[in-house]
Amino acid sequence: MIISLLLITLTSSLAWQQADERELVGRVTAYRLDRIETLDGGDHWTNATVLVQDGIIQRIGKVVIIPEYATVHDLRGTGAVMTPPLVLSHANFLQSDRRDGGNNSRFIAADSLWLAADWQTGLWEYGVGMVAVDPPGNGAPGRTSVLKVAASEKRPETLVDDLHLKLNMATNSSAKSLIRNAIKAAEAAIENEIQAEKDWKKSRKEWDAKKEEEKKAAEAAKANGEKAKKVKDGEEEQGPPETFEAPEIKDNEQAFVDWVRKERTVQVHMRSASDWLHWMQIMKDREENYEVVFSMGSTTNLHEVIDSVVTSGARVDLPARMSFLPYTRNRVNIAAEFVAAGCDKLILSPASNSIAGLRDLRASVSRLIAEGLDPAIALRAITLEPALAVGQEEVMGTIAIGMPASFVIWSGDVFDPLTEVDSLVLDGEEKFNREQFESELLR
Repeated sequence: MIISLLLITLTSSLAWQQADERELVGRVTAYRLDRIETLDGGDHWTNATVLVQDGIIQRIGKVVIIPEYATVHDLRGTGAVMTPPLVLSHANFLQSDRRDGGNNSRFIAADSLWLAADWQTGLWEYGVGMVAVDPPGNGAPGRTSVLKVAASEKRPETLVDDLHLKLNMATNSSAKSLIRNAIKAAEAAIENEIQAEKDWKKSRKEWDAKKEEEKKAAEAAKANGEKAKKVKDGEEEQGPPETFEAPEIKDNEQAFVDWVRKERTVQVHMRSASDWLHWMQIMKDREENYEVVFSMGSTTNLHEVIDSVVTSGARVDLPARMSFLPYTRNRVNIAAEFVAAGCDKLILSPASNSIAGLRDLRASVSRLIAEGLDPAIALRAITLEPALAVGQEEVMGTIAIGMPASFVIWSGDVFDPLTEVDSLVLDGEEKFNREQFESELLR
């Protein structure tokens, strides 16, 4: 009896609190679902409502007052699940350019994109709301770009035009020499700028002292009735500029200079444990920021360096696939082993860089879950964590009050291979609707 009274009081209190709030105006939409995965630090909601006003989430909860004029999507009882959109950290199948190796760090990935007018639909269909794209090529091919999957231009509008510096690490001497030489050149450019500023300050100090002496001499001459000397036009002595002008840095050095200054993150791609060990030889006691993108095939030896990678504190990006230990038929779940070792910044990417890889992503992750990966960590690894990696967690990655209303409504459990995207919403606007999409295909 007491518990019932407490529940009634709590429900009444929540309802009174919301009734007391200012009435929502504008375009209001309510989504009522059996399960909502917010990824906002707490547990998921069951039998709850998300209220959206003009593209912004205003209320989330079990007890939400819905205005009479609101559009209501009541999906309770259907098994539908709401999550943040998927975020791809390497949608390189969108690239249409090819480039050789070497230091090409002056290039930006977005400049290599040439997309069809309907490029977004193929991503929306699988629940993707944001992508990062790498520049093509080996060595130091350039800088990554970030796009919201919404624009239709051939050179789409980017959220971030110029983000991480991409490096390809390999065990051959040329790969290491390229990176080492680029770091040396960056450090030399920084030292040159430091010395140039010192020289400027010295010159400026001497110039100011000289002008002060000339001023005093002119005032003394004037007091003695002497005429000041006139300087002919064009013969005025030029002093150093009033503000410091840094020496120009070469285009292929600028991104490395930013990295050495800790103003940019490097995204280093590698395939094996030996690649990681060679990277550690380069870094030694260096403290620049980097994250690691591993690729692996049917076999992998990454288990040998998991502890070292986790100790580095780097964000880890792994393909979502089961693998085998070298020369054995012993299966290994590298993602789960990274988590068990303490990795708390894990991204899972499609096993192959293609639309087919994207289509199989959730099924691939479900196999990792079946072999021991925590489902909550797995969901974060394909939504919030890649959004954090590209610095867009305030744009996408969680379902929270005050956030843009960007989410996916799935037909069932996200990691059930038979589940499909029923609807994808970005900034409160439905971009993809399964029913409409399939009806158009039948025309």
